[in-house]
Amino acid sequence: MLHSRHYLDISTPELMFGASGFLNRQDGGRTGRSLELDIGNRAMVLFSVRSAWDLILSALDLPVGSEVIMSAVTIPHMARIAEAHGLIPIPIDLDPDTMTPDPGLFARAFNPNTRVVLLAHLLGGRFDIEPYVRIARDHGVPLIEDCAQAFEGPHYWGSPLATTSLFSFGSIKTSTSLGAADAIIRDARLLAAMQTLHAMRPIQHCRRFAKKAAKYLGVQSFRSPILYGAIASVANRSNGGIDAFISRTVKGFPCDSPHALLLQLRQRPSAAQIALLRRRLESFDGRRLAARSERGELLRDLLGSSIQVLGRNQPHRSHWLFAIVVSDPAAMISRLRSAGFDATQGATTIGALSAPTGKPEFDPGVIRGAMSRSVFLPAYPEMPEREVARMIAVVQP
Repeated sequence: MLHSRHYLDISTPELMFGASGFLNRQDGGRTGRSLELDIGNRAMVLFSVRSAWDLILSALDLPVGSEVIMSAVTIPHMARIAEAHGLIPIPIDLDPDTMTPDPGLFARAFNPNTRVVLLAHLLGGRFDIEPYVRIARDHGVPLIEDCAQAFEGPHYWGSPLATTSLFSFGSIKTSTSLGAADAIIRDARLLAAMQTLHAMRPIQHCRRFAKKAAKYLGVQSFRSPILYGAIASVANRSNGGIDAFISRTVKGFPCDSPHALLLQLRQRPSAAQIALLRRRLESFDGRRLAARSERGELLRDLLGSSIQVLGRNQPHRSHWLFAIVVSDPAAMISRLRSAGFDATQGATTIGALSAPTGKPEFDPGVIRGAMSRSVFLPAYPEMPEREVARMIAVVQP
């Protein structure tokens, strides 16, 4: 028996709705515009948050060599996309206790070559971006907030202070629609430029999305600890073990070059994808999110001060991911897996960026050190309380 690291936030009937998407012959562009109007006249429905970031940079058309200030922890693809546009990511170290950027370092990062800021809300938490927006505005620089891990329902579409707010509905995200993203663009000129470029991108065929939804019907079997344990036992005999198996199963954009990555990103979502996203937004029920938040707070409190919790004191917490920081991650993971809990250091694709050549002062050593010692625990509300208590007993020193 093994409790899986992920519990997909989608029901089997909703997956079946997605898998029948090949029957939907509506035009994806028209379907997308309809949903955008439902969300608001500043909204765009896009293929992914990565696609949105690429589209923003394409619309801004920044000079090669421009600098992009970024949260030091993010999806590595976000930095690779910036580099593919000829830009230089400048990472800002984070406080492991709050997962917020160092304000002093953030202010010192600006120079005449700074053209855009991308700050990420992490682990299901959210922080006040107002102090960062104020600094960015003083330098005439737009600030984009990446809310991919911070969706809390269609009542909240980001800070009104951000130039753009990005929300992801990828496979392991809250209220997943197996992909797609919503972008709220508050700058009229940027919105118009993005819409023009987006209209030229091809639309993914509904059958391709239906195939993806059918695959995730199989992934639903991971919810059974008995079946998942059997799958893990087989996967551990293969190259890379269970970690590589999970990565291959849920990884959204496998690619071996920046060019290949951009080709995958430069699509529009199919009508079937948008139909599923609409269904998820219209039927959003905050009870599971509330239960997940409560479970994370319980774990945080039970662990007490004896175990460091990554983001323990984030200003606003919903615990999309739950990580502890320990001295020997490999040993902790081994103990937890032996006890039936699929803990991992690779529960997510986020990681710490590196400082660019010639700027060692922006090396994010503090958060990199914490991330290198982090272990992600299964902490979803569907896990029985008795199993949570047993996991805590394994973790406690």
